[in-house]
Amino acid sequence: MKVLITGGAGFIGQHLAQSLVGAGHDVTALDILDSQVHQDPQDSAERFPGEVFLGDVADVGAWMSLPPHDAVVHLAAETGTAQSMYETEHYRRVNVEGTRMAAEAAVRWGAKIVLLSSRAVYGEGRVLSPGESLPAGVDGGADGTLVPSSEEDRHRPVSVYGETKSRAEHVLMETVAAKVPATIIRPQNVIGRGQALHNPYTGVLAAFLARLKDGLPLTLYGDGTQTRDFVHVEDVVALIEWSLENTEGALETPRVLNSGTGVRTTLKELALYAMEAAPNVNVPIEYLAVRRAGDIDHACADLRRLRALGAPLPRWQTKEAIADFIRSSWHERGAAPEAWDEALDELKARGLTE
Repeated sequence: MKVLITGGAGFIGQHLAQSLVGAGHDVTALDILDSQVHQDPQDSAERFPGEVFLGDVADVGAWMSLPPHDAVVHLAAETGTAQSMYETEHYRRVNVEGTRMAAEAAVRWGAKIVLLSSRAVYGEGRVLSPGESLPAGVDGGADGTLVPSSEEDRHRPVSVYGETKSRAEHVLMETVAAKVPATIIRPQNVIGRGQALHNPYTGVLAAFLARLKDGLPLTLYGDGTQTRDFVHVEDVVALIEWSLENTEGALETPRVLNSGTGVRTTLKELALYAMEAAPNVNVPIEYLAVRRAGDIDHACADLRRLRALGAPLPRWQTKEAIADFIRSSWHERGAAPEAWDEALDELKARGLTE
């Protein structure tokens, strides 16, 4: 199978490409090699195990330069929740129009397509209604009242990023329904080797890594009780590959799947796990009374649909995945801790914090 991976030279794309090549497939990347994502764009391109086309996913000309493929995996996106609140038009162009271009190409080629969406489409995690109870084995948080997000839940994004991913899903559905098989995957917080450590919008774990390496306190916004579902990149890749191989029921209406562990981790636990994995580092945790626009308190994936379909469930436990990230990234080049402070200052200057 000949697979086009948009954003293929990036974090998830590199892992996916290596796995697909190992399974005997041919891979091509369409990537703009943005310096915010790629600290060394040339190195990123050289490490990709196939041909790399330099181009913008929202530019029809880039798509017209590509040969037909059997499958499209659309990973390319702008992903900074906070940054999306002030670079709104750019995020809408890349995330929505880029998806439209990918979907139209898939239809033109008769290719199956997988769209990597985001848990951000769900917005704030739901709490139990009066008289409602959680299914057995579902993680309801410390007090048992938090409801994991199901693929059937309504979209309630609270950030521009989440809104663009929601719109991208609708664009894909409208473009490809009953024409080519399509799957939409909504990952939770993806972690693993190869993240863009110099990018202050990569996520909290990269910020922790930078501060641990400099022996600085780990800073948390709020009281640290917020929860997230951290999924290892290898588990996301396994679900993408399964979706490419198993397309039954994905033609008439695009299939939607969550990707996560179904296990909640508080941000305080995340900080402690990261510190435990760091070599000979013990620093305090500082709590900042700051809330950024677009932030949510709770997120976790409901995996019942994956189980019902026989799709691959996560193999990595959260604590092990965090340790793998810290240890594999410890000697990698990354941003100075000040980069995250500067990103927060930018939000404050724009009135996007409370």
